[in-house]
Amino acid sequence: MRFFLSGNLLRFSNYHREIDVEAATIYEGIFGLINQYPDLRPVLLDGDDEVRGVHRLFLDGQPLAAEGLREAVPSEADVTILTAIAGG
Repeated sequence: MRFFLSGNLLRFSNYHREIDVEAATIYEGIFGLINQYPDLRPVLLDGDDEVRGVHRLFLDGQPLAAEGLREAVPSEADVTILTAIAGG
């Protein structure tokens, strides 16, 4: 699968916007990202190894709920991770 990162996440991935990872589920893919870019771990995951609530994930452009992270996805899937920005 291919992950697409933007915004603040880029600085933790050496500014790589697109990252290919071999995994059967998005959850496994996130750990593949972390293996390639360890600095992403504390940004993406909380203390229970769950995706932090500030991130929104999209599978092939469709919003993905937290329970969908452990479902099998095709190897050619595109996963976008967006981070909410606070402010006002």
